[in-house]
Amino acid sequence: MLINTSIRYTLAALFTISLLAAPSTLTITTLSSMPGFVSGDDSLVEIKGAPAGAKLEVKLNGQDVRASFGFDTEHQTYRGLVKGLKLGANTLTAKSGSQTAKLELTDHPITGPILAGEHLTPFVCKTEEAGLGKPLDADCSAATKIEHFYKPKDGAFKPLAEADYDKRIMPADLSQTTTTEGKTVPYIVRVESGTINRAIYRIAILDDVNHPSDALWTPSAGWNHRLYYSFGGGCGAQYNQGTLAATAVLTDGPLSRGYAHITSTQNVLQQHCNDALSGEAVMMIKEHFIKTYGVPEWTVGSGGSGGSIQQLLIGQNYPGLLDGLMPSLTFPDSASIAPDVNECTLFENYFKEKGAGWSKEKQSAVEGYSVGTCGAWARSFAATIIATNVKGCAIAPELVYDPIKNPKGARCTTYDTNVASYGRDEKGFARWPLDSIGVQYGLKALNDGAITQKEFIDLNRNIGGFDHDGNPRAERTVANLEAVRLAYTTGRIDSGVGGLPFVPILHYRSYNDAMGDIHDRVRDLVVRERLRKANGRFDNEVIWIYPNGNRQLAVKVSADALDTMAKWLDGIKKETSGHAIDKVVHAKPAAAVDGCWTADGTRIDEPAVFGQPGKCNDLYPIHSTPRIVAGTPLADDVMKCQLKPVSAKDYKVAVTAPELDELRQIFPTGVCDYSKPGVMQQPLRGTYQVLPVREAVSARSTGGGAR
Repeated sequence: MLINTSIRYTLAALFTISLLAAPSTLTITTLSSMPGFVSGDDSLVEIKGAPAGAKLEVKLNGQDVRASFGFDTEHQTYRGLVKGLKLGANTLTAKSGSQTAKLELTDHPITGPILAGEHLTPFVCKTEEAGLGKPLDADCSAATKIEHFYKPKDGAFKPLAEADYDKRIMPADLSQTTTTEGKTVPYIVRVESGTINRAIYRIAILDDVNHPSDALWTPSAGWNHRLYYSFGGGCGAQYNQGTLAATAVLTDGPLSRGYAHITSTQNVLQQHCNDALSGEAVMMIKEHFIKTYGVPEWTVGSGGSGGSIQQLLIGQNYPGLLDGLMPSLTFPDSASIAPDVNECTLFENYFKEKGAGWSKEKQSAVEGYSVGTCGAWARSFAATIIATNVKGCAIAPELVYDPIKNPKGARCTTYDTNVASYGRDEKGFARWPLDSIGVQYGLKALNDGAITQKEFIDLNRNIGGFDHDGNPRAERTVANLEAVRLAYTTGRIDSGVGGLPFVPILHYRSYNDAMGDIHDRVRDLVVRERLRKANGRFDNEVIWIYPNGNRQLAVKVSADALDTMAKWLDGIKKETSGHAIDKVVHAKPAAAVDGCWTADGTRIDEPAVFGQPGKCNDLYPIHSTPRIVAGTPLADDVMKCQLKPVSAKDYKVAVTAPELDELRQIFPTGVCDYSKPGVMQQPLRGTYQVLPVREAVSARSTGGGAR
């Protein structure tokens, strides 16, 4: 049917007028944090639904704060930094014409805590060591400090004297950098340092040297409005604030491209090995960044080893804080790998005492790792469950727990630094989820013929376990069942759920297995299996691997990872419809596929798989872990196994009746049945949990946390 042109235009005009005349909905949103998790005494707020020039009333707890707001022409909204919040509940109201809106805000101290539970005590301040002067209070606070650095035309970053900066006297060897947005600017970096949530933080961002020195500082035009948040490795139980040099954020890769770079002492897992505390620090420091510098388009995480643990668990438990993850030298979490780590001590002790006839190859067969890896684990991290480990606590010896001399002292275990998650036992100590009842060490090695029945029986009879102070003992380790339950429900275990399925994950690592290095390649596949198990898919994850020892190639792959992730995240922003996971997958750039690099730098695109032939697996063989050798599936997420009777059917080699009797004596309650879920294995209870929590909570997903 044809319609008269004039009528068609009239109808279009009427439709446009009706749209313009339609009443808009007035809304108030926080941009810097979730409304319930504000820190400090201010919040960046956005008001939608009032046009420019409209009469707008805004009140905080009944007091007029309209002057804080200006109209943002880019977003066609009113934005303002609302100051003067009181601790606890606050009410913000807006009125425009006949419309009204209200937002409840809950303010918390800038020293925390908000989510992560009680503060760790005792706690030693390190502000002086970090160059921030004496602490201002018992929470180790320090005044904000600003420093400047520049990148010379040749060489590493150099400090820029503040007197020269104030006078705009620029070094003769100052270089330029071109950002991802194509802007060429002087390569001068502003580093802000301070304390938030008892953490020493550092923020680096390109400075605007052409800005008048007497004007209020604003971000450089070189900032690409993207945020790079880095995480440090390790896994410690230190009862101190930690130190972090201002130069820790002077990373050329992101800064030269225009990214702002953030890190803090609570985002170095060697400090407290507490991913909940790390997530809380990210939430609070990012809130400060947004209020000070502006809202980033997206935030990408980066970091290896313990840094990968933080990214994955923050991605799972606090969705929206990190929009993309770049874990290198990946581990899924610290809780589920603890059995493998600490049992290396038991293996080391066993082979030392009863190692006659056990070749390095046989030892490796039962450990799963390459030769030497278990020894590296024992030397590096086995002490993290020893309550009396003074060196691990990193405080004065007289403050450390001793069962006789100081039973109330600081216990130097990673469980005690996570007591808000695990709770306390009847002695006031953190509960432990560590368990080895029913675990048949070396089961696959036996079935493969790598060890004899006699060796298998003797190993399992004498491997032993740990007491609650972390001391080796003859008996197996027994978990606290409530601790096991809480490990799952509070999110201390990466279960592939929460926010993880909805963010791009790009693993990249050098191949270290052959060196006896603890950073074994299998962990990338463990994370993948957990995503598959939970969601039926893992296509938001990419795995890259390259040879160890080729520094030039390592730099290239790292740069490629950041650039690929940037394209991926920019692509996601352009996706306007579809399921959240599908949007992530549809936005993948061409380079975001599994692959490996040869020694000469040739890239091979090939799916990363466990236990199957392939060019990448031939170049970089995948090893295993003690628990996978003992029969746990690749997901390796069972903290305490369900049991079944000892049966000859479990063994692919002939086991005599006397040998079965011996095994029944070793395992009187049965052996692990990995065809069933673990004891107390339960779903994540929700995201943004406030610890300690014992009842179910719902996920929270409003406000600036989605930035």
